[in-house]
Amino acid sequence: MKVLPFILVLLVNALFFMILSPGTANPDPLSTQSVSSGSGDRSNQIVGKGETSGGYVLTLPNALSIALRSQPQLGAAKAGVTSAKAGIGIAQSQYYPTLAGSSAYTRETGNFGPQPGFPFTIPESPVSYDFYQASLTLTQTLFAFGRRSSQVAQNRALYKASHQGAAKTVTDVIFGVEKAYFSVLKDQELLEVDRLTLADYRLQLRVAQARYNDGVANAYDVLNARVNLSNMVLTQVQDKNQFHVDELALNRAMGVIGHSPYRVAPYHPQLSIPYTPEQVVAIAISHRPDLKQLDQQTIAQKQAVRFNQAQFMPTVQTVGAYSLDSEFFPLVYNWSIATTVTIPIFNGFLNVQQVRQSRAQLKQVRFQREDLRQGVIQSVLSDLYTLKTAEQKIRDAQTLVEQAMQNLDLSETQFRVGTGTTVAVTQTERDLAKARSDLVQAQADFAISLAQLKRDMGINYDFDHNSLPTGGLP
Repeated sequence: MKVLPFILVLLVNALFFMILSPGTANPDPLSTQSVSSGSGDRSNQIVGKGETSGGYVLTLPNALSIALRSQPQLGAAKAGVTSAKAGIGIAQSQYYPTLAGSSAYTRETGNFGPQPGFPFTIPESPVSYDFYQASLTLTQTLFAFGRRSSQVAQNRALYKASHQGAAKTVTDVIFGVEKAYFSVLKDQELLEVDRLTLADYRLQLRVAQARYNDGVANAYDVLNARVNLSNMVLTQVQDKNQFHVDELALNRAMGVIGHSPYRVAPYHPQLSIPYTPEQVVAIAISHRPDLKQLDQQTIAQKQAVRFNQAQFMPTVQTVGAYSLDSEFFPLVYNWSIATTVTIPIFNGFLNVQQVRQSRAQLKQVRFQREDLRQGVIQSVLSDLYTLKTAEQKIRDAQTLVEQAMQNLDLSETQFRVGTGTTVAVTQTERDLAKARSDLVQAQADFAISLAQLKRDMGINYDFDHNSLPTGGLP
């Protein structure tokens, strides 16, 4: 029982270090998101509320919700955050004592040979004996001169960096869904343009055939109408195939394997850009998760330098042992307590090179952060100018559609009264089809450019409230 006061002292000491050890970091950003893991079938995850003749209606918010729930990239990012959080606990474990127990049974002889200072020989005996051993060893590090605290701080910074890395994954997934969604929407609208153009060409063919039968038109008009109709049918087939390709890309962006038939709901952002170049740069610098990630990696690398510098310092440990051993039962107890100081003297300049390496890595991270900062500025300004160009293209395309419709009405009227030609009607129909297609393309370009600007500014997800932002631009 004499060892009990010693054990109590060590346990109180361990509790003291537990209280002083740094706490756990903040919860990860994906903790409130239900991100599924595994590769099970997700074919029933696209559920629309408005059923049309083309299947269920998939809205953009629904598509984003499906992606945040099902995208495997987010599951991998969440696992990375959990792993980094465990690193904090691993570093904090150095503040706790270690308790190890062992027991052994040995069958051995007791012969004794000559030893230095005892040159006598004892006759050997074949008799063997039982020997029983059991021991408990408690080890507590008292002072490490900054090694433990720097490792805990380093892992906390790495956890925060993984937190921002997961946030970057969220913004990339959201942009991927938005880009694919607007591509599918563009294909749907192009198919509608094809339908309208086909109806016009079929009408033109019927009129040309009727006029040819009446003897007021030649065979060229009929042949020309058929050629235009055939070319438009081919265009429709190409657009349908592109629609299926982009639909597969949208499914992949949402993280689903199969799906029920659906149509995406029309969604066109307002033609407004409420930010100046200076504002988009300022917002991007303060919101980009990858910049914040490198900031935390810089902090972690500073702590790595501190840790390697502390390797030159001694380590103070207390070791207590309690043992039971004997040839017979009951066993005989012994206990010991010792405080050791370990001083590094020479290890082949290992510590020197480790400090040099960690300092170089710190400079590397700082340069990477500056390079990323410049890239962010370039990307958001390029996105802004691209968005302005897309906005102007929409306005011009809307004007061209109105003009093309007026020209088509005029050419058809002239053709009916005999003052126009089928060539003029065909040309105006082509102009209208191209104007409609250009408008659809311009609208898709604007929506995708807006989504990319939000992603590059780091504002396409509200991490403060763990929700999608409302409106075109927050």
